[in-house]
Amino acid sequence: MKTRHILATLALTVSWSGMAAADDCMLRVTTWGGSYQGTYESVAAKFEEQYNCKIEWVVGASPDHLIKARLGQVDVVTNTLLNSIAGEKEGLWLPLDPAKIPNMANLYENAIYSKNTIFANVGDYVLAYNSDKLSEAPASWEDLWKPDYKNSVVIYGADHIPTLSLMVMKAEQNGGGIDNMEPGIDRMAELIKSGNLIGMLDVESQMVSLFETGDAALGMLATGRMKDLLSKGAKNISFVRPEEGTFPLITSVNIHKDATNPDMAANFVNYILSPEVQVAFATRNLYAPTVKNAEVPEDFEYRELLVRNEAFGRLFLPDQEKITANKADWQQRLNQKAKR
Repeated sequence: MKTRHILATLALTVSWSGMAAADDCMLRVTTWGGSYQGTYESVAAKFEEQYNCKIEWVVGASPDHLIKARLGQVDVVTNTLLNSIAGEKEGLWLPLDPAKIPNMANLYENAIYSKNTIFANVGDYVLAYNSDKLSEAPASWEDLWKPDYKNSVVIYGADHIPTLSLMVMKAEQNGGGIDNMEPGIDRMAELIKSGNLIGMLDVESQMVSLFETGDAALGMLATGRMKDLLSKGAKNISFVRPEEGTFPLITSVNIHKDATNPDMAANFVNYILSPEVQVAFATRNLYAPTVKNAEVPEDFEYRELLVRNEAFGRLFLPDQEKITANKADWQQRLNQKAKR
């Protein structure tokens, strides 16, 4: 009887310790504040209930997420691709195991950056235009250079990723590439000297205003800013995704190498790749799904602003490390050529 009592006590102890372990489960997940955190929180309750694991949100700016990762204070890192790449070089991330993250099988091929980094959701920069001022819709980024558009084109500043990506694209189209940027720099200098540009702007709200007032007839614009225009009733502002591709705005995700519970972290990454979560970010934040099986509702007002299907495969993503390492030099050379 004494032996039975001891065994029963041990069993009860093990049972209670297991429950405590489950109750104590917590994942530290980085997020930006505002609407992104709001969407994360709206879908997290189901995960927490399913896995009996609490999410602790680590809120901050993108550089903060990388700093927290370096300090080992996070488990799942939501960030920009550049910071994911930096963390990858520093050896901060675990390889993502498709066996533990089965929803990875549904990712677009170009949404898998490496064995450590995948894309959680994506926006893009499109070619916006004023249909009152253009007799026909533009078809190519090359239209920015057309002589018909004097003093009516807007693009981002020379240190912004979409403009830098356009410069790389033009280098590739003119016999060069990211390791031979002279043709791209020459082409961008031609645009600056053409008289087409109203400006190369750093503040997106200024770009939106120029489209609202009718001063801008053509230019690059993030889909989120296109939504701003359309939601204000700007029926004369449309957009196209050129055949050469558009320039992505990427949210990446990683699992920290010292995650307190790597398997639970993998469960969370799998969860955010589920159609339910992907559609939530699409409809609430206008960040397109990176999995092919996420069905955005047909009646979603801004469905066409989401980069999907074949357009996803045309996202133009040059080597981000090389852009970061060389952009100051490219800008200096561009300024010199534009002044000649």
